Amino acid sequence: YVSFQGQLWSVPKAFCGERLAIRPMNTDGLYGVFFASHQVATIDLTQSKSVSHVSEQVSAMSPG
Repeated sequence: YVSFQGQLWSVPKAFCGERLAIRPMNTDGLYGVFFASHQVATIDLTQSKSVSHVSEQVSAMSPG
């Protein structure tokens, strides 16, 4: 799990032990989740506990 904005988010096993960056996007309430320079998910704080895929080849993160 990673903690962000007071919530715990489940991290796919592929990222266990890896560093992820959470960066604000151009739209208020949207944050990109990055592994190295690759965006792997988007956290949408404008909707209740919403995380969406960026690529269908990457597992989604879900809130814990």
